[in-house]
Amino acid sequence: MKDRAGTSMKRVIILGVSLCLCSAGMAHAAHQGNTAPIVAEAERHVAATQPDPGGVVFRNVAVHGMDGASVVCGEMAAHDTPAGSVHMKFGYVQGQDDPVVFSGRDVPQKISFNEVNSWLNDSIKLEDLEEMGCVPKGTYHSYNERLNQVMSQRKQFGVN
Repeated sequence: MKDRAGTSMKRVIILGVSLCLCSAGMAHAAHQGNTAPIVAEAERHVAATQPDPGGVVFRNVAVHGMDGASVVCGEMAAHDTPAGSVHMKFGYVQGQDDPVVFSGRDVPQKISFNEVNSWLNDSIKLEDLEEMGCVPKGTYHSYNERLNQVMSQRKQFGVN
């Protein structure tokens, strides 16, 4: 009798664990089902920012809520981007037309005068991504410090 009771108890435990896992899996699938249209919308808008929207691949895409809206974060690159190369980070707020796309390029040793605005605009995009929760806190600060350091050493019109 004792063996039957022990076996029955094991079955009840296994059944309980199975039900928990199954319901968690169903909730996860339902959650993913709800985010799939948002992710597709984000990817469509983000890809449209590139010269070849059909040749863009995405990775590390995630959705989170912020101030009552859904925010999609991730990375993208051209389909033929070599392995190990930089993917651009992006953020998209559901229902908006303009996603934020950060190039991901490292700050060089020198920046020519003609490229200053491009670098400043790119750093602002990184700040936006940080506010959207798409990059860790402090990412913009570190990047901006490096950019300011390079800019301060730049010669303008032959004068330092």
